[in-house]
Amino acid sequence: MRSTATQLNLVILCAGLSWFLTGFSAPAFASAAWFTRVWNTDDGLMNNQVDAIVQGPDNYLWVVPPVGLMRFDGVRFSRFPLDNFIGASDDHISAALCDRAGTLWLATFSGTVIGIRPDFSTVKIPETTLTNGFGCGFAEGEAGTLWLAYPNTVCRIKDRHTDSFGLDEGVPAGTWHSFISDGAGNIWLAKGNQICVYRNGRFRRITTALTPQGIAATPTNAVWLVAGQHLFTCNTDGTLRDRGVFPGLSDAAGRALLEDHTGAVWIGTGGKGLIRYSGSGFEKIDTPYPFILTLADDREGNIWVGTDGGGMDRVSARGIRLESLESSPLGAQIESICQNTNGDLWGADGNGFLVTRTNGLWTRSFTNLPSAGTITCVAADGSGSVWIGTRKGELLRLVNANCPVLAQKTSHGAIDALLPTSSGNLWIVAYRSLQRLHDGQLQDFKLPRPIGKISAIAEDAAGNVWVSAESIILRYDGSHFVDETPCLPVSGRKVCCLYGTADGSMWVGGGGFGLFRFRNGQVDQIGLDRGLFDDYISQIVSDKQGWLWFGSDHGIFKIRQRELNQAMDDRSIRLRPIVYGRNEGLSGLAALFSTGLPFALPQAIRTRDGQVCLLTHTGVVVADPAILPEQYSAPPALLTRIAMDGQTIAAYGGVISTQIIPNLKTPGAPLRLPPGHRHLEFEFTAFNFSAPESIHFRYQLMGLDNGWIDADTERSANYSRLVAGNYQFRVAASVGDGPWSEAPATFAFIVTPFFWQTWWFRGAGLLFLVFAAIAIVRYVSFRRWQAKMRLLEQRAALDRERTRIARDLHDDLGGSLNLAALTLDIAQRETSAGEPLNEKIHDCSTIVREASCSVDEIVWAINPRNDRLDHLVDYLSQFAVEYLQAAGILCIVDLPGSIVDQEIPPEVRYHLFLAVKEALNNITRHARAGKALLHVTVSKNQIAISIQDDGRGFEGRPDNASSDGLRNMRQRMEQIGGQFQLTSRPGAGTKIDLLYSWPSRS
Repeated sequence: MRSTATQLNLVILCAGLSWFLTGFSAPAFASAAWFTRVWNTDDGLMNNQVDAIVQGPDNYLWVVPPVGLMRFDGVRFSRFPLDNFIGASDDHISAALCDRAGTLWLATFSGTVIGIRPDFSTVKIPETTLTNGFGCGFAEGEAGTLWLAYPNTVCRIKDRHTDSFGLDEGVPAGTWHSFISDGAGNIWLAKGNQICVYRNGRFRRITTALTPQGIAATPTNAVWLVAGQHLFTCNTDGTLRDRGVFPGLSDAAGRALLEDHTGAVWIGTGGKGLIRYSGSGFEKIDTPYPFILTLADDREGNIWVGTDGGGMDRVSARGIRLESLESSPLGAQIESICQNTNGDLWGADGNGFLVTRTNGLWTRSFTNLPSAGTITCVAADGSGSVWIGTRKGELLRLVNANCPVLAQKTSHGAIDALLPTSSGNLWIVAYRSLQRLHDGQLQDFKLPRPIGKISAIAEDAAGNVWVSAESIILRYDGSHFVDETPCLPVSGRKVCCLYGTADGSMWVGGGGFGLFRFRNGQVDQIGLDRGLFDDYISQIVSDKQGWLWFGSDHGIFKIRQRELNQAMDDRSIRLRPIVYGRNEGLSGLAALFSTGLPFALPQAIRTRDGQVCLLTHTGVVVADPAILPEQYSAPPALLTRIAMDGQTIAAYGGVISTQIIPNLKTPGAPLRLPPGHRHLEFEFTAFNFSAPESIHFRYQLMGLDNGWIDADTERSANYSRLVAGNYQFRVAASVGDGPWSEAPATFAFIVTPFFWQTWWFRGAGLLFLVFAAIAIVRYVSFRRWQAKMRLLEQRAALDRERTRIARDLHDDLGGSLNLAALTLDIAQRETSAGEPLNEKIHDCSTIVREASCSVDEIVWAINPRNDRLDHLVDYLSQFAVEYLQAAGILCIVDLPGSIVDQEIPPEVRYHLFLAVKEALNNITRHARAGKALLHVTVSKNQIAISIQDDGRGFEGRPDNASSDGLRNMRQRMEQIGGQFQLTSRPGAGTKIDLLYSWPSRS
């Protein structure tokens, strides 16, 4: 043990002395093979200090800032409500670990230790069994044993039973550094200057170090150890093996160590950034912030870096990068590139200079040539030559990096583009003209129709040459040009690029129409509405893995050619492109267009080692498909939140800061939603930390949607008010054109019906309808019965009227006629006795006339045409005048000027007439009057009849025959609801008032 410690100390001392004597050496070279992407508070991180990062079993990254806890899905950060688990004032986490069972263990500065299981239930360790103070680090032992290190003590927790280890059990004094378990289950502790391993109930020192150090686990019985500027491996017996020194970083303490899945070691320092050791040496990894607190890796192989103020970084292999001209002058973007047979890349920049690439840097070449400053385009043929076009119409040839020489002088001005073909010809594009160099001779071609500036030229697999200008497409089949423009499904749109693939297709990209495909005499189109990332495409190139790469107005993307062909043939298929940009640290990747400034004819290329190069306004995008994932696995999809009318009703984890809600991790029975909701929102996510912006989603609400709905990269779905019923929401995810999630995330719920939609209400409604029908039937039957009864009553009334008429005819007319008959009999007998005959016959005539009057009265009384108020008044006045005149009494009639149109019931008319007749009869028989007055008053509510004479009058009730007449008049008026009033004084005459009011119309 002593020899090992001495060896380590000597190594560290010599290294420090060497660094001091040689001076400050330059830091390690920052490797261009790695890309670092940063997330900070602008992206939703709570704090730019990240103390710990661990990945849970559901693929979320748990991120520990100074206060609180967050989850990260690659796109969004979400705060985890710790106060629902450990209290609002206990959210300063000092250590975190996710064990093999998926439980997230947290230790807080106040001494709380809690475990959050995958179903978000909790395990809390009683504080009475733990050491006072905050936990510095977790380690997982064998058989579910949890270890927790404190500043001066180590606790072992198993089945909630706690054992403590201190100085007496070998825990050394000094500053705490690291506490881990290796792949074999050994527990390691770095504290002070000692490295210890737990054995047989105590911690045993196996080596020492003079400077602060960190340790990292390996899959075996060993750890990585940083001491000074050296990296060591250390076995459980204390054997050290020096893996090398990372120069220039001796003053940067190794705060965090990590061995990734490839066996490489990552060293996070306190001021010198991130260093990677891969066995072949050390390399510096670019990180924007050099103070590193923690390191972690995810299941995809990405390295996550938590810094002390710079946020959280993801470090991954760089598969795509942006290269530009070194010390690039203004307007000097590279506008044309090619690669010769030696693998050298050549290009032309916007200022007319020839450029070449060396070690990833583009520099100008042959700047002293007479043609320098006039070069417009380059192209390489199969013989190893690089052809160069100039603004002067000169065609230069460069072979084996020798100085370019003049090959031809064209006659059409500036050369815009060059195309070497498989037949050995070189096509030369100038403004509105086309030439071909064949066997050293220039040939001019007359095009079949006038064209403007040529925008693209390409060769297909059959050797045909295609040319486009504005919206025109021409194909040269070896003997003549064929106009393919009429075949286009969209006319009038500018064609920007042409590209032929090995399957015989000619792909056409343009301004606003998306993508055309000419194949087997048929033209197909696909655009933004079918999932294409952009409708403005200016460059196309294929790689060796079967992808087509596109340069567009909004950036760089790729689609597998097989998927593109399938979508062209089947319009139900939607494209799922993979887009490159922000995730790779690149922005502003707008591709160069031949139809826009700088009006060059950019052509993307594929290099001999399989890389693809596309030209943008900011430089050359170089992608290495061999580094980029060939096929992404199906990512699991998760439902994270369900909201109704803006309120969360279910969430992944089952908790929000203020209430307990259903847990989407374990949803249980279907959730019941009220029928009156207006809006439902489903939020979901999926995990691919390497390409989070390329995750595509599709969802379906079973019970409403007939099939899957493509959401592209949107992570939410919205529905308006749903009708009552059973529903299940499903969501699946894929990365690019990869497979969809094997098991979609689901959520079942029930929209309850309104009360009028429930079975009991419908049953009650049915019963109500039945009873209503019965009631209606009974009502109709009752109405019919009433109508029948009214008819019977009418018949009875008619019978009574007929009986009355018969009685009247019998009593009145019959009596009169009988009297006339008797009189005639007497006259006959008396005539035989010799008495005078004229007097008897006169009496008989009088009786017969009275009978005739009685018949007229009866007929008037029963005639329904007289049931009007004006008829009644006219008849009463006429009858009174004639009746009294016959008796020798003057009759004065006072009638109203106008009479309201009022119907009089027959019974009322009859009794009023008889009452007036009786009054007139009393005047003629008993009053001894010389004149009489009939006064009639009519209003809209009543009729008043007054009969007054100037006869002898009387005082008190008369006892003669007139008393019966008065009684009859009163009874008649009472029978019809009228009023009778008698006024009389001796010597002053008599006055009778008859008053009848019309019944209410209601």
